[in-house]
Amino acid sequence: MNVVLGQAFPARIATIEALRAARPAGDGLRAIATQLAKAADGFGRAPAAADWGALSKAVEIAAQLADWRDAVDSAEMDADRHLRAAHQRAKAFAAEEASEFGAKLTAVLEPLAADTSVDEVADILRAIAGVPMPVAVFGEPETDRYARFRPQQKPRPKPEDVSVAFLEFKIDGIPAQSIHSLTPGELHDLELIVSVSRWPVGAEKLRFGPVSVEPTSTWDFPEFEVSRPEGDPPYTFTRSSRMLIKVPQHFTARPLQFQYAAEFQPRPSPDENVVVAGQRTLLLDGTDASKQALTGYPAVDAKVIGIRNELRNAGIPEREIHDLLLVLRPLCNLMGQAATSKRYPDAIDEKTFQSDVETFLRANYSIGADLEIQAEVAGGRTDLSFKGLRIELKSERKKRLGPPDCAKYAEQGATYAVGSGKRLATLCVLDCSPKKSPPFPIEDGLTLITVKTAGSPVLVVSLLLQGNFPRPSDHSR
Repeated sequence: MNVVLGQAFPARIATIEALRAARPAGDGLRAIATQLAKAADGFGRAPAAADWGALSKAVEIAAQLADWRDAVDSAEMDADRHLRAAHQRAKAFAAEEASEFGAKLTAVLEPLAADTSVDEVADILRAIAGVPMPVAVFGEPETDRYARFRPQQKPRPKPEDVSVAFLEFKIDGIPAQSIHSLTPGELHDLELIVSVSRWPVGAEKLRFGPVSVEPTSTWDFPEFEVSRPEGDPPYTFTRSSRMLIKVPQHFTARPLQFQYAAEFQPRPSPDENVVVAGQRTLLLDGTDASKQALTGYPAVDAKVIGIRNELRNAGIPEREIHDLLLVLRPLCNLMGQAATSKRYPDAIDEKTFQSDVETFLRANYSIGADLEIQAEVAGGRTDLSFKGLRIELKSERKKRLGPPDCAKYAEQGATYAVGSGKRLATLCVLDCSPKKSPPFPIEDGLTLITVKTAGSPVLVVSLLLQGNFPRPSDHSR
């Protein structure tokens, strides 16, 4: 059975990115472990299934460690229950796994047998991500008891008779990311590294060409060609050329999508195909913030685009992301005004803050009449809403806040989001407490908070507005 690696390998990439993140959440790691388990099922009885299953179990143990670290930091009662569960799972894992890859994962998890500190969690998670995993393309389906009753089909080629081309791309010398940002209107280097498992008799060349539904007038991508090599397989080739995105995208538009297909020339036989695996698809973001200012503050614009890409990688529907971006532009501008123009020179209560934000948002032509006030959701009333996107407002008049402090308000917004059938909410916090020190950089106030639930996490985009600052001259007295 041919398993198209493009269906399974994204789970491996997501695993590495999550384990290497600064502070991955336990629920997010569990969601990835589920993807890995599904990938293991796709390989059936093939040896690769054991490797993917082992990685799934290791990520589940990593999720327990992430929960333990979070519980210790938030001073939860009996926080060590998560560590005890991780110990037990690691012990069972060591007893079960017999493959070479499983043995390497077992060695990485050995520190759990001793006294483990919270500071070691990040090292263990990165070590799991760093264990090399064998690349497998073929699976072996489970035995079908009813096969003799089904219509007979033409036999498929044996695995050794199928040619597999494993692709890897680099853009401007950097490995292509899950969503790669490109400056439109500029030439960029595109490098293809390809490994071919087999070269059929009669084929002289192997050609790779781009396939896309994007208008052909908006892009120019190269074709790559390699000639019949000498020696024994596998064969590895590297080819370089130029690529161009001709026009910028609107910042709410979906990423441009391209796939590279492969074909032997001349084609040896009608049944001779090339299975393209690895990094078959390129998702490219051609947003040019320098030509379409989003918020009026360049550093904040870059942060908005980064959060947009994070939401896409998290699987948030495009419609929700689109509505969020329409609201985020004016709210981020308001966040900038709070720090640069002293929009909030004195302490104000939440009701006054809500009235000001409402007036500011209604003045934006993209929002206007679509802004709702005090909508009833999940047994409570939201402050503001835009097309079902809940906007929670808070005002702190006594204690100075930093961006991490906004997390304590996020669960309320997450509850409203779930009550609205969404996984996304917005939180605006005004810190108008008296201050003696200067403000922090505006872009630092824009953060993405992950709220853990029993199921999928809810994401809350948080903005911390700064007010009630002393005059700059006061700092020199």
